[in-house]
Amino acid sequence: MKKTHLQASVYCLCFALTVLSLVSPAYSTQAPSEIVAAIVKSQKANLRDTPSVAGTVVTTVNKGGLLALIDATPVGPWYHVRDSKTESEGWVHGNTITLLQTVESPPLDVSSIERPRRPSPSPASGGSYINVDGVRIPSPVFSETKPAGATARCRDGSYSFSMHRRGTCSGHRGVAEWF
Repeated sequence: MKKTHLQASVYCLCFALTVLSLVSPAYSTQAPSEIVAAIVKSQKANLRDTPSVAGTVVTTVNKGGLLALIDATPVGPWYHVRDSKTESEGWVHGNTITLLQTVESPPLDVSSIERPRRPSPSPASGGSYINVDGVRIPSPVFSETKPAGATARCRDGSYSFSMHRRGTCSGHRGVAEWF
């Protein structure tokens, strides 16, 4: 299923807010384009008590784990971080992470975003609509007998050709019978 621009924008906004919520208040006033977090890119990354392979492993973070940077300036190849799940602090090697940075952007005004319009099925029109899979489906129709390809009879007496159960006959008082 393809994401709409609205869904993608909301996803990006939620991700950015999650990342920013991990950064301590002392770092919340960083300038735009500052490195604020990291994601573990290797299968596992060890957080150590000192910036060295000789340091004791405090915890291990799995691939995809989110780390807040305590200090964006590395000590050699090591970054001082806090694990978002366990709140453990430690040092992680730069080869095991991907750094994330803030991006300056204007505030998002969701009131100006138009929702995609879907044609509403009309029982009398004999029209069609595009379903969630992107397939054109005949709109529900009234008929004396079950039309070929009908998958359900709606409570208002119309027949639906829906390919999925979710939402079938929703504008026709629900499903009376499945075929």
